[in-house]
Amino acid sequence: MSRLTGKVAAITGGASGIGEAILRRFVNEGAKVGFADIDKERGKSIAAELTAAGADVIFVEAHIEVEAEAVAFISAVVEAFGKVDILINNAAIRHYHGLLETNNDTWDRILGVNVKGCAFCAREAIASMMKTGGGSIVTVSSTHSIQTGGNMVEYDTTKAAVIGLTRTMAFDYAKYGIRANALSPGTVFTRFHEKRAEALGKSVEEFVGAFGQGSMLKRPASPEEIAACALFLASDEASYVTGSNLVADGGLSVVDADSLTPWIYTGGSSQTRQASEASAR
Repeated sequence: MSRLTGKVAAITGGASGIGEAILRRFVNEGAKVGFADIDKERGKSIAAELTAAGADVIFVEAHIEVEAEAVAFISAVVEAFGKVDILINNAAIRHYHGLLETNNDTWDRILGVNVKGCAFCAREAIASMMKTGGGSIVTVSSTHSIQTGGNMVEYDTTKAAVIGLTRTMAFDYAKYGIRANALSPGTVFTRFHEKRAEALGKSVEEFVGAFGQGSMLKRPASPEEIAACALFLASDEASYVTGSNLVADGGLSVVDADSLTPWIYTGGSSQTRQASEASAR
């Protein structure tokens, strides 16, 4: 459990869901980690817990769609640990909208977090990596980059956009020893989905029982399973992998859409949309 010994990682959206699982896995693999999130209390609590256990971890409250805060986050990691070897662009939000329900504000909000925030953090991380001989950027996209479940036009658009961002970064900065890859999870059951279940009027057991049934494996992933994929892409084990999109969806994206469970992938009632500003992962 030392694949990241000597490495410094910066993780956005690290206080819950997939981001938290990646944070904990990277710490267990020997990395020093700085993580950002908008949930100040949970972020501080996780940082205190891991630090007490002997990990080198810092937490920075940051809204990454705000350029200055994204810059400050990466700067804080460099100041604390001297460099950035790995960036995990994980923070994201989702809206449950069809196109006719969108407006300038909803587009600006989700494009800011899901696309511009990734670009801001990557820009700062790349500038640091160029000084230290390279690094690895992993941007968490989604199977929604290549398929849709409906009523998430803005989310689907942003997750496709970061695939393009990934390819371009990989091409432009390969000569500096910097790799860039995307990671596209399918159905992953997190605390966010507990809120989704409540908004849809379903019990957690009902939601989990249906969630991921359209995949070949007939279940959702755990955040830890996605963290294992992020570890591979971030580590030197993936030294010849760049510009790629690793799909981790239990085969969901290659099965017939008729096998999906409709109520999970629809916008639902107005209650459902009250949860739309929650963290996507």
